[in-house]
Amino acid sequence: MDFITIIIFLGIVQGILVGILLLTLNRGNTQANRLLGILMILFSLSISGFLLQRVGNNSRFLFFVENLSSVIFLFGPLFYFYILSLVKRGFRLNKKSSTHFIPFILLLLFNLGFYLFNPQEKLLAEYSRMFSVMDMLILGLQIIHLFIYLIFVKKIIKEHELKIKSTLSFIENINLKWLNLTANLLLLIFSLVAIALILTSAGLNIEPYFKTIIPVLAALAIMGLGYWGFKQPIIFPLEEDKKENRKYEWSSLTDEKADEYLSRLKIIMIQEKPYLESSLTLHKLSGMIEISPQHLSQIINVKMNQNFFDFINCYRITEAKRLLVDPRGQLLTILAIAEEVGFNSKSSFNAAFKKITGMTPTEYKKSMLNLS
Repeated sequence: MDFITIIIFLGIVQGILVGILLLTLNRGNTQANRLLGILMILFSLSISGFLLQRVGNNSRFLFFVENLSSVIFLFGPLFYFYILSLVKRGFRLNKKSSTHFIPFILLLLFNLGFYLFNPQEKLLAEYSRMFSVMDMLILGLQIIHLFIYLIFVKKIIKEHELKIKSTLSFIENINLKWLNLTANLLLLIFSLVAIALILTSAGLNIEPYFKTIIPVLAALAIMGLGYWGFKQPIIFPLEEDKKENRKYEWSSLTDEKADEYLSRLKIIMIQEKPYLESSLTLHKLSGMIEISPQHLSQIINVKMNQNFFDFINCYRITEAKRLLVDPRGQLLTILAIAEEVGFNSKSSFNAAFKKITGMTPTEYKKSMLNLS
């Protein structure tokens, strides 16, 4: 086997094995694990045709391989439900969820006649269908169907990022970038499939490129999704507001009262320095001020024009700036300073520092030392 074939083979094998493992795993978010497990197995099987073509056994399994393409209608719903299981506490599949699988069921019914053919008839039927107008139309509908779901997925991820930052001061262990990366990779793969579809319709022969680029990207997506999906913990906020997640109830907090609470908040932030606690949450801070988390969020959002995450980080960076030029702080490493002011990692500290000051901690330290 050549290098490309090995990559595709490893992607398929890993996808199936990790998928089976996720299906049998009884820890963490079991519903999310099972959805991801099913998705990985189906995604792996869907590219098996490329592997069989490369090793020369595609004719023997042609009917099986061609009909596996129908599972593309499952990718969007499964990924969508997987994301909801990760970010929405208490989310459960129900009877209504089954409506998302109607396109897949309709395609199975459409293909039902082919299942009744004898092996020779199936082979002839599949060869006649390859690159037919109907086949290309179905694939086009599958791509559009998946794109719609991926757009909704990216919207959910973006909204959840904002929600996390409104209640937590730490996001190092709640990394949503891999979900965005997976969604983007799926968009890329099926965008290339769509382009290949258009070019093939125009009479161009791009089959050699199509059979190499698509399965390799898919194999890499399977490997990445398996690794991150297995590693990633539950990523909804540690504490949710339930009914308090509604829009701010302005009638229950007057502007005068909000200013009073804001003054109390600033005093506590300066005197008690709660931001130094790396696991500080909106709920913990609201308890110190003796107001509801909803009202504290409203005050920070409206009066400070910030979310909770950025509000806390501003205090942490201010403290870090002081330590960077302080004689004692100059003896500390960047990581030690990051941990002392409440960050859980050097990377998150550097990112927050540059966002607020426009410089890295090292650059800031050098610039201040040059001025003195």
